[in-house]
Amino acid sequence: MTFKEIYCLTIKYYPSEIDISDGKMVKKNSGNFKTLNDSWDKAELKAKNDSNLVQLMVWGIFRTYHKKAIDNFLNGIMTVSVTELDIKYLKSSFTENLLNLNIQLN
Repeated sequence: MTFKEIYCLTIKYYPSEIDISDGKMVKKNSGNFKTLNDSWDKAELKAKNDSNLVQLMVWGIFRTYHKKAIDNFLNGIMTVSVTELDIKYLKSSFTENLLNLNIQLN
């Protein structure tokens, strides 16, 4: 499978927009967003019978949403949407995790 195929299979497990107004302890590199965390939990449940690659992508998408959520929150924007996700960051993070697990994509 390719990165794009795995991403397309996985992104449907997340809402296209997530409310982050419940952010707490938000600083430049950290924050806690209950609704975003709940979305991640739901995505994990939906992907529980999928391949390890999809499950790894669930984590990668969450990390990418979280990174953008911190930025948006600090700039007074109380939502984060799929169209704002940094795909280069996601691909880099996902690829790094694959290398750590000694897995290669097609």
